[in-house]
Formats: sequence, C-alpha cells, structure tokens
Amino acid sequence: MRVIFRAATLLFLLGVVLPAAAAAQANPGSGDAVGFEVAWDHVALSVPNIAESIAWYEKMLGFKEVRRGGQPTGQQTAAIRRGNITIELFQLPNAAPLPESRRNPSEDFRTHGVKHFGFEVKNLPAVLAELKAKGVKMAFEMRDNPGTAFAFISDNAGNAIELIEHKTPR
Repeated sequence: MRVIFRAATLLFLLGVVLPAAAAAQANPGSGDAVGFEVAWDHVALSVPNIAESIAWYEKMLGFKEVRRGGQPTGQQTAAIRRGNITIELFQLPNAAPLPESRRNPSEDFRTHGVKHFGFEVKNLPAVLAELKAKGVKMAFEMRDNPGTAFAFISDNAGNAIELIEHKTPR
C-alpha cells in the first residue's frame, strides 16, 4: 500500500502560500510578497498511550518509530516515519481525552481548528479492505465521486485520517 501525505494545511500551503511565493519572485516589490519557501515537515498528535499509538501506526499504516524521548514532567514524545511522512506523537499526564464530537469528521467541521490529515492512496477499495481485515475503525465510509474517492478511518486515539484516491491527474 503506497501512501503519500496530504493534509488540509498542506493543501492550503500548496494552493495559497507557494503560488504567492512564486508570484513574489516574478513580481519583486509587490507589497504582500513572501520571500521564503516552505516544505511539509510533520503533523503532531497528542495521544493517551504513546506505545499503543506507535504500534497502531506501525500495524495499520507501515510507519516505523525513529525517535522516542521523555521529560521529567512525565511528557513522552516519539517520531514515527514512513517515506517522507513524519508524525510526532505526544503523551502528557492528565491530558483531556479527545471530545466525542472530534471523532466524527462531519461533526468536527463545526469546531475551529485542524480537522484531520490525509493520505493519498492508490486503489482505495483494496486499501480499505486490507485495513478492515486488520481491524481498523471506520469513521466515515468510502464516498466515490467522479474525480476522487475518499474515506475516513480513526486511529487508536480517535484522530480522523482521510484516505483519498485521486482518479484524475492533479
């Protein structure tokens, strides 16, 4: 299963910031120019059990642990990676659980903030079949549209992850 990272934030950067930077290079002196480039680095998730989350991402999506650390305060951190995708995990003592409304992608859009992150896949039905066989929890069943097919799964902490297949070149 080949996975390419795509997040709502990344789409914003690709759709707004990077074209603006290119335009600024083409039109030096414009008042709203951005004089720097950006590249995707990581997404960070607060989780209730870092070991369980590492195991889930390894089993379900093929990530591998690349770093783990801790603080005297009890905070634990880890980085997991697959290809050029990095997810940073945090476990903090006494952290509040993910609210139930954040577990449903359709309902979560009604709350400000980051909604989900997404992975582009090839052959979404086959990917979903593999994940369901491993016991993944579906947050939103597959929707098949003319240009894309997408579905949402939940990680072990309830975070929404979009899986999307683009049927036409982008």
